[in-house]
Amino acid sequence: MQRQRNPTALERLSVGIDRVIGVFAPGWAARRAMNRLNMRLTSAYESVPTWRNSSDWLPTDGKGEAINAPSRDLARSKARHLERNSELVNSILNAFERNVVGKGFNLQVRTDDADWNNEVENLWAEWCRPGNCDVTGRFCMTEILKLIVRRRIVDGGILALRVTDKSSTIPYRLQLMEVDNIRGDGSIKSAAGNPIIGGIEVNEYGRPLSYFLEKATVDITSTPEVEKVPAERVFYLADKTRPSEVREITPLVRALDEIRDLEEFFNAVSFKQKINAAVAVFITTQKDAAASIGRSIMQQQQAKDNKTNQRIDAGSIKYLDPGQDVKTLVPAGQSSELADFNLSINRRIGAGHNLSYEMMTRDVSMVNYSSARQNLLEDWKVFEGEQQFIIEHFLNFVLEDVVTAAYLAGRLPHAPKDFMANRQKYLKHEFIGQGLPWIDPLKEAQANQVMLATGQITLKDIYAKKGKDWEEEINQLAVELEKTKELGLVREALDTAKGDDDDGKSKGK
Repeated sequence: MQRQRNPTALERLSVGIDRVIGVFAPGWAARRAMNRLNMRLTSAYESVPTWRNSSDWLPTDGKGEAINAPSRDLARSKARHLERNSELVNSILNAFERNVVGKGFNLQVRTDDADWNNEVENLWAEWCRPGNCDVTGRFCMTEILKLIVRRRIVDGGILALRVTDKSSTIPYRLQLMEVDNIRGDGSIKSAAGNPIIGGIEVNEYGRPLSYFLEKATVDITSTPEVEKVPAERVFYLADKTRPSEVREITPLVRALDEIRDLEEFFNAVSFKQKINAAVAVFITTQKDAAASIGRSIMQQQQAKDNKTNQRIDAGSIKYLDPGQDVKTLVPAGQSSELADFNLSINRRIGAGHNLSYEMMTRDVSMVNYSSARQNLLEDWKVFEGEQQFIIEHFLNFVLEDVVTAAYLAGRLPHAPKDFMANRQKYLKHEFIGQGLPWIDPLKEAQANQVMLATGQITLKDIYAKKGKDWEEEINQLAVELEKTKELGLVREALDTAKGDDDDGKSKGK
């Protein structure tokens, strides 16, 4: 349906002029009509022309970095403020942390040599422990991954530097830095003639060559030095939405005002409810009462002149001077509108981060099994995408660095002799992330059973959804089955009863 609008005064005048010209010079009028048609074709989208209802909508545009740079620091500061003070922002962060990382990523080496696979997996497990993978010794690998997920949402990115530590048994560690450690020296060109954009030296194609970083220090009284770090040492795990962006911008930038408005609305309603709950008594005196003994007229006048704000406490008793009265301004409708306003804003913010309202708030009071599962499947696509980013941009490279460092340090006595020449062959692997949670285990199991029997899914797919390795699981099942036979135990086959229906009521057989 086309948008209906009234013609402007200028448009009505133009039509009148065309009619007059058409009477005296039809050719000229025809050319004017053709030119006007061509102008309309250049504005084929109805929402684009600056009509009266959008005359003030003239957005700024340009290269991604030019648009982001002026707002980057302030947006990041506001996002960090909300991270510290907003339960809503932390609900988003917690949803990503527990579903993207959860218990961590399980490494499965996939070469033909089982002994080599176990050796690499044990090495990786040792390196991922606290004190081995981080230069500060404070984090394990799972905690590092949670920091990466959190900082990518709040700050727009995070830095992880490769560090060689010869004092460690595995001489390789990571150094985490926040994105505001990227500091240029004010130059716009490097000594090699390459542009420096936001503290990052790039080549003609925009590929990072080096980073100008403040040296990490816990001393807040000194001015940190800036050093030039080659890009090969830096994992710059940033959230970017345009090819022309060089630096990050916080993904929360689109929702900063809405989150702030919601928090202020909650505070206003909370304050109103506290005032309504306070029992206060105001005692008045006669309007024309004279000054009492011990209370002079001067003292009464000074009390009138003292107009400082006073706090109303529960059960308080306050005396009013003669002629004074109490007037209150109580906005109507705040409490009744809070639930709808909260629901609407939460849904909008969740949609902006590709999360359902239920996943973000953990409120499942308005869904049944079908809608809850549909939301979970869509949410899980978002979490799997974030998992894949971490694997492809970080974990795969870190694994290769760790095994190579251990090999050069002599920590892998059973390593193949041609390991350095064929690292890709001997490091064939898979990282298995946090699995898809259950909603109704019985229904999920029945669906898996049917799809497995009909060839629509494999055991590998089923176990991968749970974040497990299928080979390890079936080997464990084989061990358990052999043990139960040895002890004379028999597993009873369970009837495939129907699960709960959409209303939560169990269906009969």
